[in-house]
Amino acid sequence: MHAFTVHKNIIAMTLASALLCPAVSYADIVLSGTRVIYPQESKDVVINLNNRGNMPLLVQSWIDDGRDTTNPQELKVPFVVTPPVSRVDPSKGQTLRITYMGQPLPKDRESLFWLNVLEVPPKSANAADKNLLQLAFRTRVKVLFRPQGLKGEPTDAVKQLQWSLKKEGNKVIAIAKNNQAWNVSISEGNVISNNKHYSIDVKTVAPYSTQEMAVKGLTSLITGKVNFKAINDYGGPVEQISRIN
Repeated sequence: MHAFTVHKNIIAMTLASALLCPAVSYADIVLSGTRVIYPQESKDVVINLNNRGNMPLLVQSWIDDGRDTTNPQELKVPFVVTPPVSRVDPSKGQTLRITYMGQPLPKDRESLFWLNVLEVPPKSANAADKNLLQLAFRTRVKVLFRPQGLKGEPTDAVKQLQWSLKKEGNKVIAIAKNNQAWNVSISEGNVISNNKHYSIDVKTVAPYSTQEMAVKGLTSLITGKVNFKAINDYGGPVEQISRIN
């Protein structure tokens, strides 16, 4: 079967399953990290997969540029993932190798891509199970391509992130400005004023850019601080409190 046909059909089935099944389910394929750091000087980088389930799984892997619903064959990304499709038996592992093919990327900042790992369960051999609902899971983690010669450290961008607020209709938007070469992956955040906390709909802030994020429950401009957590290279949280400008 065509690789993307598998991806397209399984994603549709997964969305339908999510609507029909209120029970919580978990992926059996577990990655060795929550992000992939790719230094430019590296020939390639590897990430390990482990099947913690009790059945063999077909695993399809690819990298996208942020367009997560696009046919993988239509994506023009400067990376190759090998193997693109593999079988992973129960309690066994598989190594994915990501190779940069050398196409030009910005030299003054990180570039952000995404690794996708889709696990496809085997079809039931029992004809009586033809109406059985099967779930497929896709894991998607950041791939940060890091050029040589960037000054400072990734945590510098977290510490120096600048925050402001603006009003749009009856909503308040938090604006994060990143003047550094590193991506800031925010996992949670709150606007704090007069001991009240207003949750931020957090996003990743790209290098040398601004990112707007809605503030829940806030309808007017206020003074205060932003308390947020960003994810470091090792997948751990880095907490920071910044003044609202």
